[in-house]
Amino acid sequence: MNDRIQEKKTVLKGKFEDVISENEHFYVVHKLDKICTLPYTISDNGLLQQIGVIKEIDPLKEKENYVLINGYINQDDPTNLVCANRLLFEIIGSNVGNAGEWMYLGQVNNTLSSNGIKIYCVNLTGVDINQSEEALESKTASKFEMVEANKVIVSDDALFLAAYMRLFNYFYVNSLKE
Repeated sequence: MNDRIQEKKTVLKGKFEDVISENEHFYVVHKLDKICTLPYTISDNGLLQQIGVIKEIDPLKEKENYVLINGYINQDDPTNLVCANRLLFEIIGSNVGNAGEWMYLGQVNNTLSSNGIKIYCVNLTGVDINQSEEALESKTASKFEMVEANKVIVSDDALFLAAYMRLFNYFYVNSLKE
C-alpha cells in the first residue's frame, strides 16, 4: 500500500469546527453552516454607495482589517436567510424583514474547509438603523461602520472581497440592461 496515504486524524475539536489532518495537510470541518451578511446602501443614481463592515484585528498580521458580519446558523434559525437577518440585528439593532431587500450572493468555497460559506447581502438604503443605547453599544463593540464602497478594495479578507465583487457584478450587469 502507498506510504503517503494516511487515515484522517482529528487534530483539534471545537464547538463550531474541527481540524483534521490528512496526508500531511490540515482541513477545517465546520459542524454548522457559516453565514455572512454584507449590508449596503445605494445612491440616488443606483450605484453602490456604502458597505457595512466590521473592523477586526487580524491576529497574524496585528492590524485592523474589514470583514463581513458572520456567524453560524443555530437551532433557532429555520432558514439561512433568518440567520443572516439575526446576525445583522445582533450588530446594528435593526431587523430587515422584507425579503425583497435581501439577495443570496452564493457560496464561497476553499480547499482548506469541508463546506462553503453562504453569503447574503441586504439593502439598508432607507432603513432606520436602530439608535437605541443597546444597539449603539453593540455597533461600537463590534466596530461596525458604513464605509464608502470604493474603500472596500483595501481589505485583505478574500471572502469580503469575493462578496463585494459579486454584489458589484450584480449592479454592473443590471446597469447594462437599462
